[in-house]
Amino acid sequence: MKPVAGVYLIGGITLVSEIPLPELPLIQRQNATPHPVQVRLGAVPNQLPGSVELDPHCFATATQYLLNIQGIARYLVTAGREIVVDPDDTAPPLDVRGYLLGSIFVVLCQQRGLLPLHASAIAGKSGVVAFLANSGHGKSTLAAHLAQRGFRVLADDVCLIDATQSSAAMVIPTAPWLKLWRNSLENLGREAEGLVRVFSDDEKYRLPLTPVLTPEPICKLVFLEGNEVSSTTTEIEEVPRVQAVPLLMNLTHHSYLLEATGQQEENFLRCGRVLSQARAYRLIRPWGLMHLESTVDALENLLLEV
Repeated sequence: MKPVAGVYLIGGITLVSEIPLPELPLIQRQNATPHPVQVRLGAVPNQLPGSVELDPHCFATATQYLLNIQGIARYLVTAGREIVVDPDDTAPPLDVRGYLLGSIFVVLCQQRGLLPLHASAIAGKSGVVAFLANSGHGKSTLAAHLAQRGFRVLADDVCLIDATQSSAAMVIPTAPWLKLWRNSLENLGREAEGLVRVFSDDEKYRLPLTPVLTPEPICKLVFLEGNEVSSTTTEIEEVPRVQAVPLLMNLTHHSYLLEATGQQEENFLRCGRVLSQARAYRLIRPWGLMHLESTVDALENLLLEV
């Protein structure tokens, strides 16, 4: 066994890691959360026996997940308790960590019974407002502009919800940073120089945030949609719960993985628990940075509602 490089905290989960993770806050071992995750270096096979083949480089069961990123690393996640990383000899450490803190962390959370949504999340007056969309729809940019207006960011792209208890569904803070493209940083009046890239070959950077540590209840879900017609207006309409459940299921990270491994029913139950507590809305907005302020204004109004 290799020496531990550090003990880190993300999403309320302690990672005892043989790989240095400078993007995350270090903690003392005595402050570790229950059921810490071991992140270790080791051999990972090319396939996973008895698994579903999601594609030629990805295999899964209900308790294990194997991902092979060519030229970067192979990763094996087991039972929400262990991540084994087998890096390529020539892989940039930044890229090895990028996948570890991205897709692999999402699968780890699913294995621990948590609900990871494609959403950014902001603390409002009555609870947390999460705004949901697939990648590339500007969630991080919206969160960054709301942070500039003084709101606290709990999640950037991965909104992690604990809906396992009979009490309130809680958003677990997972945002020590915002991941922003260079043009989004420039729109905020920030420079990319001095920031750490997410991956070595792209122009997306991690913008550090003041961390939020305490889980908070979810109160609103906002599904972000673009205007298909040439319009400059931003509209918000409430979505009935029966319509919101499938929308929420589709915006669960790696929903295809849950379906392939027979866990879709549990995902349905988790989403239902969230929507028994939170109201759902559809926000229809025009595209383009010139209309960004109207979308931020609409989200701010929801955040300030009592």
